[in-house]
Amino acid sequence: MPEPGPRTASPAEAALRGLLFVLAFIALQRFSLQFGGAGRVSLWYLPAGLILAFLARFGPGNAPWVFAATALAGALQSPLPVNHAAAAVGTLAYTLGAVVLRRAPGWFTGIPRVRDGVTLTLAALLASGLAAYATMLYLHATGTAPGAQWPVVALHWWVGDLVGILTLTPSLLLSRHWFARLPGETAGRGARGRLERAKVLAVPLTAALVFVVALPLGLHVEFLCFLPLLWVAMRDGLVAAVRGTFLMNVSVALLTWQSPLGTNELLEIQLLIATLSATAILLGAGVTERQKDRDRLAELALTDALTGLPNRHGFLQDVQGRLAGPPARSGTGGGLTLAALDISRLKWINDAFGQATGDQYLQAFGQRLTRLPAGWSVARLGGGTFALAADAGRADPAVLHDALQGPVQLDGRELTVAYRLGSVSAEGGVSASRLLLRAEEALDEARRSGRDVIVAPGPHRGAYAALEYEQDLRRALESGQELHLHYQPQTDLTSGQVVAFEALIRWQHPVRGLLSPAEFLPVAERTGLIVPIGAWVLEEACRQRQAWAAAFGRPDLRMAVNISPSHLHTGTLLPDVTRALEACGMPGDCLELELTEGTLLLDPERAARVLSEVQARGVRVALDDFGTGYSSIRHLKDFRVSTLKIDRAFIRHLATDEGDRRIVTGLVVLGHLLGMTVLAEGAEDLATVHLLRGLGCDGVQGYALGRPRPAAEAGEALARGPLVPSPPPRTAGGP
Repeated sequence: MPEPGPRTASPAEAALRGLLFVLAFIALQRFSLQFGGAGRVSLWYLPAGLILAFLARFGPGNAPWVFAATALAGALQSPLPVNHAAAAVGTLAYTLGAVVLRRAPGWFTGIPRVRDGVTLTLAALLASGLAAYATMLYLHATGTAPGAQWPVVALHWWVGDLVGILTLTPSLLLSRHWFARLPGETAGRGARGRLERAKVLAVPLTAALVFVVALPLGLHVEFLCFLPLLWVAMRDGLVAAVRGTFLMNVSVALLTWQSPLGTNELLEIQLLIATLSATAILLGAGVTERQKDRDRLAELALTDALTGLPNRHGFLQDVQGRLAGPPARSGTGGGLTLAALDISRLKWINDAFGQATGDQYLQAFGQRLTRLPAGWSVARLGGGTFALAADAGRADPAVLHDALQGPVQLDGRELTVAYRLGSVSAEGGVSASRLLLRAEEALDEARRSGRDVIVAPGPHRGAYAALEYEQDLRRALESGQELHLHYQPQTDLTSGQVVAFEALIRWQHPVRGLLSPAEFLPVAERTGLIVPIGAWVLEEACRQRQAWAAAFGRPDLRMAVNISPSHLHTGTLLPDVTRALEACGMPGDCLELELTEGTLLLDPERAARVLSEVQARGVRVALDDFGTGYSSIRHLKDFRVSTLKIDRAFIRHLATDEGDRRIVTGLVVLGHLLGMTVLAEGAEDLATVHLLRGLGCDGVQGYALGRPRPAAEAGEALARGPLVPSPPPRTAGGP
């Protein structure tokens, strides 16, 4: 039977439908009356199920067709003289039942719930009971009732009509789903699906055993018919229950056909199959409702509540499925492109117009994304961030621009659409979560740079690698075998002797080899591992300085250690410095902490307080990379800097750039006026070293006089003589 729809049938269609109903009614009545017992009372009355389904589906306005069919069939076939008045009574009873059933919309939408099953049962009881007793009372009043046994016959009619309704009405209302599943019901595919549908055959097979084998032996085990029917209903839901009910009732009718059933035996069988049918339908409806609710909860877990788009989890499932599927045949290259997109002005909209307007803007934005062509997957990740995925051949930025162009109209306001995009292309073996992570990192870069970022497939050093680094760093700290210090000498330009070393950390990774600080310290900073790493560097560097001082008789030797922002501002620097100095008995004035201006300015007041406490122990402070960034003279005074390190950017081209020479000269003069030692970084050759000495610089550090080396090699510089030779004498006539 077709699903209900909004279209109203034309008169010709309605007439054809009514005529077909009349013919079907007459055929079903003739068929049903073949399965009768004593007094020609039918075991079931299938026309009752047809009437209720017809009126419920197409409306009570079709009652005249029911009256016509009932009257005509009664005149042609009924064993009792049913006249037009009796037909009208039956039609009225089924019309009332249809009105009740129409209050259970699940039967017409294909999503019946438990309450719809209860409503069907009540409508069946009401319609069949009213029809049977009202008709019988009318016949009794007119003297045409079947003798003194008419109350018993009326009961048979009632139960027979009830069986007919429970057998046929659900099957007709759910006819489209007979060989499928309702929403929420699980279904296997292929051979498994066919096996699941074949399970319902256990119902007629059990009925055959009961009525063909057990009953002739005098065994009344009709209740066994319950077991397979309830099993199917509980296992597979309402559709399976409806199929099982239909097959069971047909089987019982065929197996008891031509059997010499007495009145009581017939009534027992009728009550049995009526109870079985109602129970199976209610149980199946409950199972389907539970499955549907479970699927709904699963859907909600994968859906963004504000926009209705998939959320991060739903998007990842979709992308993973696309990655695992066959390559796309777009004609312009396979693969998958994934993009993370961020609304640029969402915070401004929320601040200016309120959260409600911001939510409406997000909904409108998400709605526009749903207009993208087929093949695009869209999701909201949270806040103003959305994600998109498309086959590489279809991922045209112009298509996205066309879908999002034009202002959004909200409450009479025009809000411009502005966004930033980070896009990546999938490569072999990549997972959905890793691909999305790379897209979000590309989006972060797009936010910083102010332009869209498209990343091609290739080696990835982003957050996924950062997570691996974090795990490996923790292991390295615990083992104490992989982290090492290299030392680069700092040379006094007056004496030419090494006066200090700067400790520089290296990581001997078991897989990646020797890693420089630039490769892993940013990860350590973000994860908080930089603080324990900094404490380890302090202790190891101080220990090595003491070893060199004792071995080479250099009590004046200093050790410079770089301090990270986290180490300075988390409150652990003073305890770590104190512990490192006391552990090896090193004087405080032999330790120099190197910091950048950016580190100090994260919290200037806290930095000044911490450094003051450290300096109280005699520890020196060096300002690193001076000349770039803020380069504030006030900071030199406020933080009581001992050493001013000129950034290598001014040293690299010192021999050829007059501007750099003037800047270095000015910085040297400034440092000396403030009582500081001035040291230049990045001297790559001896000519630059001599030039720095001529400009009055106190010290130098660079490859010209020594690269960072392990302790065993770096210490050799202390055994040699002056590293800076005297400048070559000028020749006669020279400049």
